[in-house]
Amino acid sequence: MKNLSRNATTALFAAALLAAAPFAAAEATTMEKIDTEVSEALTAIAVKARLITKLGGDGLAVKVEIHGNKAVLTGEVEKKESQELAKEVALSVAEVKEVDNRVTQKPSERASTAEEVEAEIKDGILETRVKGALLSEVGRNALKIEVEATNGVVSLRGTVPSTAISKASVAKAKSVPGVTKVVSLLLAAA
Repeated sequence: MKNLSRNATTALFAAALLAAAPFAAAEATTMEKIDTEVSEALTAIAVKARLITKLGGDGLAVKVEIHGNKAVLTGEVEKKESQELAKEVALSVAEVKEVDNRVTQKPSERASTAEEVEAEIKDGILETRVKGALLSEVGRNALKIEVEATNGVVSLRGTVPSTAISKASVAKAKSVPGVTKVVSLLLAAA
């Protein structure tokens, strides 16, 4: 009788474990979802903080959503350079690999189409000058630096071998005629 009772108890215990298995799997899935949500929220905070630090008041107007390793930026900013630099700033956060930049510039600050084309050409020329100056200053390390320019504001993004190279790159970019401000998004590997 004891064997029968022990077997019945064991069977009941096994049945209870099997019945609870779907709930344990659901709880694990829920925990993974919570971990993902927390991770994405922390990344969004990091991006928002970097936007405020690098873009000033315009950074406050940018809303950030994170989906996996993609940042979606929305909002309306005062300055054209803030609109364009928002993507570069978001990409400077390690967890962000892709950016959907939907940030717009407030209509009162927009230029006409002809002025926009002229500004784009000037920005392209300035980017080329800065890239050339970086090549002459830091050599091959300049190939690891992405340069963006908007209305004289230049952003430098990438990973370089040392803080010294990062500082030299920023100083060289500041010395290029036409550069009014340098936004450093450089990371030093060392």
